[in-house]
Amino acid sequence: MAREEKVDLVDESDRVIGVTTVGECLSGGLLHRAVAVVVSRPDGKVLLQLRSKKDLWHPGRWTLSCTGHVRKGESYEEAASRELEEEIGIRAALSPVKKYLMPPIRDEGMTEREWVALFSAVSDAEAMADPVELDGVKGFTPQELRVMLDGGRLTPDAVFLLTEFLRAGAQVPEP
Repeated sequence: MAREEKVDLVDESDRVIGVTTVGECLSGGLLHRAVAVVVSRPDGKVLLQLRSKKDLWHPGRWTLSCTGHVRKGESYEEAASRELEEEIGIRAALSPVKKYLMPPIRDEGMTEREWVALFSAVSDAEAMADPVELDGVKGFTPQELRVMLDGGRLTPDAVFLLTEFLRAGAQVPEP
């Protein structure tokens, strides 16, 4: 997580009201933008990433296929494509699912307060975890995901977004 990275500060209506850094957002609980992508495999499994045990934010927990902050002036879709390639080395067509004003999430003195745009994709491309940010990437069946939702192994944002994704019966695009 690049704490010096510039991001747009937004209001409750997702209107840009300033510019700040990721670090300032986390230390002050400032509202900003983020993305998350759920990548499904043709066999129905969903890729999750395992956050690095060295990460400051929920180390060693599973989260969605990719997540990340939207940089200053970047669109949600641009950020989702960039993060997907940076974190797990996949390029895929994205389909918007929904945008959520997330409840504040706290961890180790930091507060994440975000508008998150959730996207889905289908890909059979080999996933390669960024060794700096991740300890791995693995495919899980929808049944395994439902079990994980109650097991404390997922990041809080992943619990919220996967619950919404599964509740909505979100359909992934055809490859």
